[in-house]
Amino acid sequence: MRIVLFALAVWMLQAVIPYRAAAESFEVSTGFSFNKSNYSDNNYSWTRRWGATFGFHFSERSGIEFSAQDVVDRTSISGYEDTTFHDRIYSINWFQSLAGRNAPLQPYFKIGVGQLNRNASGNYAFGATPPLEVDSVTGVLAGGLRVYLTRTLGLKGEVTSYLTGGRLSTWKDNIGITTGLSVYF
Repeated sequence: MRIVLFALAVWMLQAVIPYRAAAESFEVSTGFSFNKSNYSDNNYSWTRRWGATFGFHFSERSGIEFSAQDVVDRTSISGYEDTTFHDRIYSINWFQSLAGRNAPLQPYFKIGVGQLNRNASGNYAFGATPPLEVDSVTGVLAGGLRVYLTRTLGLKGEVTSYLTGGRLSTWKDNIGITTGLSVYF
């Protein structure tokens, strides 16, 4: 068992510490997702999410990025809920690739801190309303996969969780899945 733990620790260490510096490079990415559920004629829920990032790779596997996400969540269930939430999340993240730039598939993760700005409207059953505005610090955890089409163009898929108030226990409350395109220069 100790050998397995040691091997896992060595593998994680080599993923975190770049074995050689790559030429500094930049990455611009965009992502989008949309999902909708129809419960009956006038009862539905949909979420639209788009985002953009600007990243600086200071080594072959590590870098920092500025990210902006725009999320609109609309729910209408007759007699129960009629709400719209509009979230804007701005964050600074550390990203770590688990494979070098020459690998055609590049899994990665990122961790960061950001600002959540939420505007809400609508009402719930019995006249209750959501908080109209929320401005909160949020943590960011994400994992994804880049698929390089060329050395400067790639597709990416990412799962991101926003940690309300920076609390790890809220990781399941705000999860988004996006697909997108990255350009490297």
